Order: sequence, then C-alpha cells, then structure tokens
Amino acid sequence: MVGTTLGKFHVDAQISVGGMGAVYRATHVETGQVVAIKVLQQALATDRAFLQRFRREVAALQKVQHPNVVRIYDVGSEENTHYYAMEHLGTSLAEMLQSGPLETHRAVQIASQVARGLGAVHAAGICHRDVKPGNILLDEQGNAKIADFGIVRVSDATRVTQTGVIVGTPTYMAPEQVDNMSVDARADVYSLGVVLYETLVGRPPFQGNTTLDVLRKHRYTLPEPPKSFRPQLPGALSHLVVGMLAKEPAKRPGTMAMVADALDHLGQNLAEETTRERDRPARRELNSDELASRGEQTFANLVTWAKLAVGIVLLLLVAFLGYRLVAYLRRDAGDYLREAREAEATDKAAAVGLYQALLRRYPKAPETVPARDRLNVLRDEQRREATTDARAKGSPKDTSRATRVHVAYLHYLRAGKQAQAGDVEHARQIYRMIRGHFSDTDWAAKADQRLQELDGKTPGPPTPPPDKGTPAAKEPPDGPPPEKDDGPAAKGLPG
Repeated sequence: MVGTTLGKFHVDAQISVGGMGAVYRATHVETGQVVAIKVLQQALATDRAFLQRFRREVAALQKVQHPNVVRIYDVGSEENTHYYAMEHLGTSLAEMLQSGPLETHRAVQIASQVARGLGAVHAAGICHRDVKPGNILLDEQGNAKIADFGIVRVSDATRVTQTGVIVGTPTYMAPEQVDNMSVDARADVYSLGVVLYETLVGRPPFQGNTTLDVLRKHRYTLPEPPKSFRPQLPGALSHLVVGMLAKEPAKRPGTMAMVADALDHLGQNLAEETTRERDRPARRELNSDELASRGEQTFANLVTWAKLAVGIVLLLLVAFLGYRLVAYLRRDAGDYLREAREAEATDKAAAVGLYQALLRRYPKAPETVPARDRLNVLRDEQRREATTDARAKGSPKDTSRATRVHVAYLHYLRAGKQAQAGDVEHARQIYRMIRGHFSDTDWAAKADQRLQELDGKTPGPPTPPPDKGTPAAKEPPDGPPPEKDDGPAAKGLPG
C-alpha cells in the first residue's frame, strides 16, 4: 500500500493497524495537504450491507463541523479497497500518557474537549464505541479531537462472522458492550470515564492478565476512586469519574453535554486555584545575616514578653496582698466572733484559730469574753477527742504485753500458794516457768528471787499467803493486770 495512490492521495507511510483496518499518512497530489487515510480490511470490504452503512455514516460525519472532531475530507474506493481521508494530527493522548498521568487541570481540559466533540457526534446520530487514548488526537495548539470512526454501528452479525472479534478495545469497553447488548451514547460516556481515570491516575481502572479477565472486571468489579491514588484530586472530580463508570447506563450522566459542563466547572475552579497559587508571593530564602537578625529579633521579643508576663504577675500579687491587707484592717472583733461561730459547725480547728486571733488582736474588746469561753470549750472537746482516739488506737502489741504481765502475775500468786501449802518443788517449777516464759516482765526477776530464797531454805512450815498489801499483790510495774484473763497466752501455759 505504501507508495501507491488512492484517489487523489499518495500513500507515504503506515501509521498504525487496528481491528478495522490500517491508517496511513498520505499527501494530496494536487494541494500537497497531509492527511490520514483509513483503509478498511478486506474482510469488511466484501460485506455489501456493512459498506452501505459505512458510507452513510461517513457521509454523516463529513457534515459534523466541530473543533473537537477530526474532519473527514473524502471517502472513496478503488477496486476492493475502501477508504476515507481525514485530518492528520501528529500526537495522540496515548503517546502523552507514556510519560505518566497528566496534571489535573490538563486532564480535565482534554476530557472536556473530547466530551464536546462526542456530543456533536451523538447529535448526528452516531455512537463512536471505541473511545480510547489512541483515538484522541491533539493539534499544534494542544486542542483534543476525537478520531477513528471506522467501527461505528457495525452490526453484530457482520462483526462476528466477518472479524471474529468484539467491537471496541477491552480496556475501555462499557459493560453493555461486554454483554453484546444494544449500546447508545452512554457507552461512550463510560469509555471517556475510563480515559479520564487513566489520565488522572496513570493507569486504567481495570487491568488483568487476559482479555477475559479485564472484561469480567468491567462487568462486575467496582472501580477504586481516583482520589484514593491521588489524594490531592478534588473530591467532585473523583465523584464524577466514578459516576461515569457506573455499571448500569441509567446511573451515568445522560449526555456528553452534562459531562462537559461538569468538567468545565471543575476546570474553572482549578484555574482559579492555580491563579491564586501563582499570585501568592514566593517565599524567599534568607541569608545568614538575615537569619541572625531575625533570631536576635525573636529573642528580643521573647525577653519583652517575659518581662511583661513577670510584671503582670507582680502586679496581680501586689493587688492580692493589698486586698488581703485592706480586708485585715477592716475586720473587727465582731467579724472574728461571727466567723468563728459559723466555723464551729464545719471546722472546729478553724474556729479555734479565729477565737485565738480575736483574743490576740482585740484583747480588750467585749467580744473576748464569749470568745474565751467558747475557746475553752473547744479545747476541752479536742483533748477528750484526742484521749478517746489514743485509747481506741492502742496497739495490739501493748495489749498483748499487758496480758502477759497479768498471766505472769497469776502464776506468781499460784506458786506462792503452793509454797505456803508446803509443795516447794511444785512452786520451784512454777517460778522456773515464769522465769523462762515471761522473761520480758518484772515477774521473771521476782520469780528468780523467790527461787534463790527457796533454794537457800530447807522445807519448813508454810508461810502465810501474801495479802493485798504485800509486794506480791501489788500492781506490777509493767502496768495493771486486766480483770479478766482471756488472752491466748494464758490458754497454753503449764499449770
């Protein structure tokens, strides 16, 4: 094909090959205008019904004059070669995306222009059905134009029997195209949503290892919002893209005009934000002298604020002390007496302090008489309470010692009775027991003294028992014995 002539065009080179045919760069032999020629593959060229529809729709596209639609100059055929010549543009969106995702405002601008162009095509009654980055071309001014209408409205029978492939590119196909259902302009809305997703994120929303895997995801898998990959994207833009990718056509924007209006509004907001960022003065890096000067100024400011804070604190302290001094000077004996009486109900210690202050400051005032009386009463109550608390808080150790003293005393009396009865040996045993088991009491020393006395005497008549006036019956020096012997020490001692 390269080097031949088709109609008025000389074929210079092949640009690409697709499912519907090949695209060549050609030159008009008379004017020298460079065009792109789409040549249908032979399998489609033999289908007369398809050729009739193809010529009719290309003729309709020739009438579409829109700045975002690639212009079709001519349509013709030579023998079994059918072709149409269209506007030649050197750069495609697919080539731009090889460098990664686009800036947000640029992606929105391109999608808006494509939506306007597709809206004009839909108004002519034509559904593109293969919107993808490779079919979006850009002119020298950067304006986007939709191209390649070679597969518009191909019948299912022709598509299956002649080509054996589905119409469209799997990565950008709408779910209804996957199900071989009847499609309308909303299928192009879905495909444009996929393209916009890719320009913002850097990859399509659905990818897979096989074509069937990709088609299944288009049919059943919900897309991840673009904002999850680029958090800086406007939420409204991410929401619009997800809406364009709705599985059910009825849930997508109804027309390309609606999509274009939404994108234009978003683009205007992005442009205003960009303008504000550009007009905002840039921050200049400070040199070492400026940094030192700023540091000194900051330190001076801190010192000033510290002095101010200290001054405020001192002022408040002086005001507080002045207030207390004035209150002290204005306080008379009646105030002290009244406040002390009120405090007796809740805090007797505070009441005692107020009565004492009254007696110190106003010793000759009439209020000192009732104050002194109440002070004596409160002090007596405090002493009684202290004594009661001391008794109530007696330590278990002191109680146990008193019990042992009492038990030792009882054993000492019993030993004396045994000695009086003439059973000196039994008395010695009891005294030894007192000396061994009650060594922490004074009765141990007395028992030892009695043992020495008994060891120096021979058995004789019993001595009279000591009465209550003898030292043996006196109150032990460790404390008075309790009246009742209930202690545990007395229960296990030998008798």
